[in-house]
Amino acid sequence: MVASISPSAQEPPRNREDIFSHAADRIYRRQRKRPLGRFSNFVVDELPHEIAEIKCSERPDEAVRALGRSISAIVADTDYDALLRGLPHSEFEIAKTDIQYLTNCAYQISAFAGLHSGDAELTVGEALNRLARLSRQRQPGIEVLSYEDMILTNPVQTDPRVYCLGAAGVEERDFCLGHQLIENELQLAIDALLALRDVAGADARQCLALCMKHLETANYVLTRFYEHMSPDLFGQFRVFYGKNPYKDRLGPSGRFSARIVAASVLLIGEELFLQKPQFFSDVYRLSEYYPQAYIHEVFRWLSPDKKDAWLKPDWLEGKADFPRFATISPVIAHGNSEIRMLRASCVRALDRFTLMHHSTALKYTVEPGRPVVGVEASESIDAVLLQRLLTTAAQ
Repeated sequence: MVASISPSAQEPPRNREDIFSHAADRIYRRQRKRPLGRFSNFVVDELPHEIAEIKCSERPDEAVRALGRSISAIVADTDYDALLRGLPHSEFEIAKTDIQYLTNCAYQISAFAGLHSGDAELTVGEALNRLARLSRQRQPGIEVLSYEDMILTNPVQTDPRVYCLGAAGVEERDFCLGHQLIENELQLAIDALLALRDVAGADARQCLALCMKHLETANYVLTRFYEHMSPDLFGQFRVFYGKNPYKDRLGPSGRFSARIVAASVLLIGEELFLQKPQFFSDVYRLSEYYPQAYIHEVFRWLSPDKKDAWLKPDWLEGKADFPRFATISPVIAHGNSEIRMLRASCVRALDRFTLMHHSTALKYTVEPGRPVVGVEASESIDAVLLQRLLTTAAQ
């Protein structure tokens, strides 16, 4: 198993200050969440050991083929199609995560072993591919492991899905948990902004103060990444979350947080459109990588009159004005100087978060000895993250 449940094992960090503390080398699983039974057990308990053995094998290609046979045997053992269809939504989301974690591993470990595309597909197997397709029929999403799978539906605090053993597995768990904590804070900031935008008579000062508080907390958690995450341990698991080596598909990334998009739209949507329209172009271009229900809601704000909110809106093509009503700008325009200053403080907090994300990504992925694989110039860290800053903030 990745972690044994024992009195000496460490529970998940209970405070923001505890992530990346490196105080334990095992994961305490306090509540098993295994919606697919044997399949889920394999992903959680056995897959990290299989990966470790393949990495140490003198014939990794043969070891990977053996893993493929094990996967096919497990999937053939139960009618997982029927089980998947009958799961309640909360369990289905975890089951989809299990399926995508295993599928992604099969591709990534095949690449590690130097297998060609055809052999990689055999490692995945038709039965697992069928399960992946079935999960996407029930809940549309990208055909590879997504940010939603990795962070939002991964039961990180109770029974995390990780690829590594030992201290690297704990660091991987904390990496996912840190993202979950940030997502929670972003949602609270968004809730405050939505109340300001949509609720008549809302206390603007209180809403903006709450937004500021939660953005600062999100930034604090992200700073823990920058200051305390181990580069060596990070390097052991980051390879599994990269671009799919056999498909033209990006890997899961914090850039696909729909909550960052929502907060940016609410706070600085019109300014971003005027100064950095590429931000919106990229969100629409890569919309399938974002959590679908959430990004669709944001698109609905931006194009309330369109039946298909996924289509590039007229305002992005210069055929209409930017929809200011999707933002808090109309409310701020009627506020006093204190309200405008509070909004400016929130904008600076969001920019600080983006700059910290940028610095952290550079530190852990671009420093000498940490090659960037499968990233074109248009998908570089600078191109992606700095387009989220207002021009004045980037100077």
